[in-house]
Amino acid sequence: MTALPLFHGTFTIKRSWSATPERIFSAWSDPAVKAQWFRGPPEQWREVRRSMDFRVGGVELAEGRFDNGLTTLFEARYHVIDPNCRLIYVYDLHLAGALHSVTLSSLDVQPDGDRTGVSYTEQIVFMDGKDGVEMRRGGTEWHFETIERLLQ
Repeated sequence: MTALPLFHGTFTIKRSWSATPERIFSAWSDPAVKAQWFRGPPEQWREVRRSMDFRVGGVELAEGRFDNGLTTLFEARYHVIDPNCRLIYVYDLHLAGALHSVTLSSLDVQPDGDRTGVSYTEQIVFMDGKDGVEMRRGGTEWHFETIERLLQ
């Protein structure tokens, strides 16, 4: 059997929001808040299951299905939780039951005057040998726009 080549990619998204670090961090740490933004496009994607054990070593799952039948499964494990400041986790993304990518994610939240700076980085290994960085960045930017609307 010949394995597909791996493709490695990285991107960073930076934002400055008028919300407090506590409120921004809750977008990642509070299951009810995260469920409002961490999902597929509502007109195309339906949630199948979701769970979140937000602690070091805890696991988060989010599974859904697109209208065209494609299933997605996000499975994360938390490695560093510094409340209202820093979050580091690794997640696997499965598409149609197959491992698509493994990602190291880091979130850094820092007060900056009357605003809060947010820096989010993903270091990704795509299992299919294709460069999916721009598609992943685009999806993550869409999530960030949703978070920003929730914070207003």
